[in-house]
Amino acid sequence: MSLLNLLTEKNNYFFDTLQRMQNNGNPLVLYGAGCLGEMTWNFLARQNIQLDYVALNRAYISVGADFHDIPVIAIEDLIANKTAFNGIVALQHVTPELSATLSEAACEVLIYDPAFIGVNTNLWYTPEFCEENSEVLNQFYEQLADEKSKRTLVAFLNQRLSAKRGPYHSVYEPKHYFPLDVVQLEEGEVFVDCGAYDGDSINAFMQEFEAQGFVQPENIIGFEPDVDNFNKLVANTAYIKSCLCVNKGVWHEEARLYFQSGLALSSRLSDEAAAGESIALTSIDNILQGKKATFIKMDVEGAELNALRGAEITIREHSPVLAISVYHKPEDLITIPQFVQSVNAGYKFYLRAHHPELAFELVFYAIPEDRWVGKS
Repeated sequence: MSLLNLLTEKNNYFFDTLQRMQNNGNPLVLYGAGCLGEMTWNFLARQNIQLDYVALNRAYISVGADFHDIPVIAIEDLIANKTAFNGIVALQHVTPELSATLSEAACEVLIYDPAFIGVNTNLWYTPEFCEENSEVLNQFYEQLADEKSKRTLVAFLNQRLSAKRGPYHSVYEPKHYFPLDVVQLEEGEVFVDCGAYDGDSINAFMQEFEAQGFVQPENIIGFEPDVDNFNKLVANTAYIKSCLCVNKGVWHEEARLYFQSGLALSSRLSDEAAAGESIALTSIDNILQGKKATFIKMDVEGAELNALRGAEITIREHSPVLAISVYHKPEDLITIPQFVQSVNAGYKFYLRAHHPELAFELVFYAIPEDRWVGKS
């Protein structure tokens, strides 16, 4: 069966509900001002939709607080006053009790998956996008090496198309970057972590490496452009003798761009000076200078394709395991597998979903032939 036939979601719940909210004319209230609140506010602003209030739990409100010049009110007061309002919920986890309370209080309540917006992109998945790219998406679907990968792709696309929570949870894989049914580690690993943050992925790698019976990897290289995160990375990996921390971003060449540090998902690279601090960028090939990498992990907020281009020689000559985030932009599922295939045809492809509820943390795994799990 073709992938397109498995994409059953045709309507976007976010836009459908928002239209009803605009039609009833009641105040539009965003509940949540963290990472997902920022994403939602920014997206609504791009659609020229104005919020009337931002609601937070009273314990998180300081005197005179506002959010992008929008008044901040206590959600407890909004519910208790029985004021007519429309509520857009931008929280990661919404309990059934909270959902019921909001549904009773609000004229319309929108509990949705903000991941449909994407990260550092102005595009989102639509039926038209899937139709226009049906041939290449179906080819990718057929290339996936196991049924869980295929189910993961279908669940991811259906959730992104609908903006409803639900399908992605059914394919959740808790072991981020190191699922044992996809990749098993080996002696002499050279682990390259692009977007190393505060060392969390490197420490997870070390824990998995030791759990599989190995003592010390040959080398670890962690790239992190944010200065505060980099300092934490250095401190949190100081116990690893073979770990090199690089205070640069990864790119396809040596360059300088502007880096805007943000709330988790909103960090990004830009060529505009107003976007943030100027940072140095380098490529994996330039750092390695022909030496091997055996495992490359990337989560670089939408810059993955350029970062992979900067690792072309390493991928062609050394066939490292690749664990690449492909949830930022709709085109990621097209361009990233195509690029890897064009550079090195000796890989098997897998997908795993590493967020329990929202359609973030989709990782594309490319496993070289000599490391296929179960290979005799």
